[in-house]
Amino acid sequence: MTDRTGADVLYDALREAGVEVLVGLPGTQTLPLDRVVAERDGMEYVMARHETAIPHVAWGYYETTGRPAATLTVPGPGDTNAMHGLKNAAEDCVPILHVSADVAPAERGKGPIHELDPETFDTVVKENVSVERAVDLPSAVAAGIETALTEPYGPVRLGVPSPLLAGSVGDAPDASVTPETRTYDNADAYAAARALLDDAERPLVYAGGGARRSTGGAAAARRIAARLDAPVLTSYKGKGVVPGDDPRHLGVTGSHTPAGAVATLDAADVVLALGTDFDGVTTDHWSLAMGDALIHVTLSLDDIDAAYDADVAIVDDVANAADRLRDGLDSDGGWDGAQVGRSVREEYHAHLSERGLLDAERAPAVTPALLRTVRDAVPRDVPVTTDVGGFRLWSMQAFEAYAPETFVTAGSWAGMGVGLPAAIGAAVGRDDDAPVVCLTGDGGLMMCLHELHTVAEEGLNVVTVVSNNADYGVISKSPKIRESESEAFAWERADLAAVAEGMGVRGTTVHTAREAGDAVAAALERDGPDLVDVTVESDEPSAAAASDYESDLDFA
Repeated sequence: MTDRTGADVLYDALREAGVEVLVGLPGTQTLPLDRVVAERDGMEYVMARHETAIPHVAWGYYETTGRPAATLTVPGPGDTNAMHGLKNAAEDCVPILHVSADVAPAERGKGPIHELDPETFDTVVKENVSVERAVDLPSAVAAGIETALTEPYGPVRLGVPSPLLAGSVGDAPDASVTPETRTYDNADAYAAARALLDDAERPLVYAGGGARRSTGGAAAARRIAARLDAPVLTSYKGKGVVPGDDPRHLGVTGSHTPAGAVATLDAADVVLALGTDFDGVTTDHWSLAMGDALIHVTLSLDDIDAAYDADVAIVDDVANAADRLRDGLDSDGGWDGAQVGRSVREEYHAHLSERGLLDAERAPAVTPALLRTVRDAVPRDVPVTTDVGGFRLWSMQAFEAYAPETFVTAGSWAGMGVGLPAAIGAAVGRDDDAPVVCLTGDGGLMMCLHELHTVAEEGLNVVTVVSNNADYGVISKSPKIRESESEAFAWERADLAAVAEGMGVRGTTVHTAREAGDAVAAALERDGPDLVDVTVESDEPSAAAASDYESDLDFA
C-alpha cells in the first residue's frame, strides 16, 4: 500500500468512524479528497452552494440520524464561511469532522492564497488539529475523530495541508479510531438527589439537549417524570424529548414561555435538570426560576454552577442518571403532573384564541394558526427543521414535536440561515426519499436562499414553508426599537415562490393558514422539492408578547 495518498488515509479513517456523507464545495486545494470520495463507493458527496451552509447540512444530518458527517472546505475564506456552522455545532454538541485543505506549512508567512493562522479556529470547535507532517497524519486524524465522538460531542477541525492530501504517505498505518468513555464517581450525589426527590411535593423535570444526545435519554426522562408524577419543561434543544401532546408537557423555556409554565417553575420545590447548560436564550437571560432546590445532571464539568447554582450536581449520561435515580425513589411526588401540564397548555391556547391568533381563515395569516395547520398536515415521523427568527420563537410553543429527531432547531448560538441547509442534511439521511419539512421566516431563508438550488439538483423531497412578513420581526418588535422610536427593519415583500421556481423548486403562494396547510399536504404527496410562501401579518404580536398575560393557575 505504498502508493496511498493522505486523502486515502483520511477517507479510510472517516469510514472507520462510520462517516457515510461528506458535505463540501470543491476548490483547488480540496480536489485530492474530492476525487477520492467521488471515485470510491463508501461515502456520498453532497455539494452545497456556499460554504456557510456546509456545516449546517452536516448538523441537520446528525440531528435526525445520529450519524456524524464530514465537511470539507478550502482554507481561509472557506474555513471562515464555515465558522458560523461549526460554532453552532459546538454549542449543540454535534460531532462534525471538518477537513480544511490547509496551506502548506513551508509556505506560511509568505502570502499563499487563502492563508490564515490555523489558531483562528480554536474557539469555534471542540478541538483544532493541524497536521504538519505526513508521518503524523494517521495519529492526528484518529485523535481528532476520537475527540469529536467522545462525550460531550462536538466538531473537530482537521487542518490537513493540500500537499499532504495529494502526496504519497508511503506505508503509513491506518488510523485507528476508538472514542473514549469517561466515568465519574457520583455515589454521594445520587444519594443526595434521591433524598431531595423523595421529599419533594412539587417536583419538575427540565429536559435539555443532553437528554436528546443520550442514547435512550428521552425515554429515561419520560420514565422518571412519570415516576415523580412531575410536569416537564424543555429547553430549545430538549424539544421533542417529551411529545408535545403528552399531558405532562408544559412547553419550552425562553422569552416566550407560557405564563402558566413560569408560574409552575416558581412553585416547584425541586427541579431535576437533565442535560442542559442553562444558556441565556433558553432561560430568558437567566430570569426563570429553577425551583427551591436544583439537581443538575450534565456531562460537562464546565456547566456546573455556571448559570444556576446546583444543590446537587451529577456528572453522568442522562439515560443512566435518570434511570438510576428512578430506581431508588420512594416517593411518587406531590402534585398531578399531567393535570398541571394540561392546565398550562389549555390556558395558553385559550389566550391565543381570544386574540384571534389561532384563526386559520385570517388573511394575511398569523403565525400560530399557520403552525397549527402545518402540524396537522405533516405526519408525526417526518423531520421538521427550523430557521432562526420570530417564526421559530412561535414554533417553540405552537408547533408540537413528538420525538427529538423529528424537530431540529439551533440552541444558544441562534444564527440565521440554518433551516434549509439542515433540511438538506435531514433529507440526505432519510431512507427511500422520505420527505422533510423546513419551517422558516423570509429573513432566515434570504440568508441561505442559494441552497434551494442544492435541493433541486439533489432532487430532495424538502417542503419549505416560509412565514413571509417582509420584516426582521424579532428586531422590529423588540422593546429596544420601540424605546428608540426607530422604524421597523422591513422591506417590500419578495415573491419567494417565483424565486423558488427559478431555482427548480415548485413554488406556491397562499394567504391563510388553512391554505398553507392544504398546500403542505399536497406537496408531501408529490416527489421533489416544494416551497410554500405564506403571506403573514407584519404587525402580529411576537411570541414573547403573546406569553405576557396573567396566569390564573394556583399551586398553593
